[in-house]
Amino acid sequence: MSAPVGPILAQLQMLPARSRQGLNNLRQRLFQQGERPPKESNLLRTSFSVHRPVWVTAGGGLYTSMAAVYLTMRYLKRVAR
Repeated sequence: MSAPVGPILAQLQMLPARSRQGLNNLRQRLFQQGERPPKESNLLRTSFSVHRPVWVTAGGGLYTSMAAVYLTMRYLKRVAR
């Protein structure tokens, strides 16, 4: 069975108003960027300190991959003799 048509039409009629509200919100965010109060310095963190676990994981993955390539080349050098 299909759902009643009344609630669906009511929701469709609300879409233009909701999209207008969303556009107004976006417009306010874009044009009021310079007017924001400065944040406290203790709340600001550098990108590296925030993403330190990501950088450590990436470095470990890179090290492991390079070690695997090195060992593979050494092994292939022995096989080719």
